[in-house]
Amino acid sequence: MSGSWHDSYLGKLRKVVGTQKIMVNSVRAILLDNEGRALFIKRHGDKKWGMPAGAMELDESVFDAMKREVKEETGLDVFQATLIAIYSSPTTQTFTDRWGNEHHVIEYLFRVDKWSGTLEKETDESVDAEFYPLDKLPEASGELFARHHQRVFKDNKKFDGKLILE
Repeated sequence: MSGSWHDSYLGKLRKVVGTQKIMVNSVRAILLDNEGRALFIKRHGDKKWGMPAGAMELDESVFDAMKREVKEETGLDVFQATLIAIYSSPTTQTFTDRWGNEHHVIEYLFRVDKWSGTLEKETDESVDAEFYPLDKLPEASGELFARHHQRVFKDNKKFDGKLILE
């Protein structure tokens, strides 16, 4: 959905509901290179490192949302992925962003199994992109996201084909 945040589904919804808590469906993608390093992007807005991720748009499947977010943030094309976890716990998935907007996020975590293309360091949504060893991840957007990244990789490691629900 290249374009401004204000034109997105979430941006339009925020115009109506203000800062009150809303549920947001989001996706996150684990992309590992041949050396087992994880792809992180430095977001354009806050200049913080994170995994390819973002909110779903109206009339979009979860898989299509993940493919779109990866493409927008990295330039890579996803062809195959496995849904490994759904995070929805109100105690761990609720937060207030820097503008005072409250979110209860339902996140669909995918492990990307087949992808291609050339990694773009800069896109409309990112200012850098790098693969990092799992024991040396970049500084995330605060402690909450750093803990979440650790949980995501722990869940990826323990995934045995049975969907993880939290």
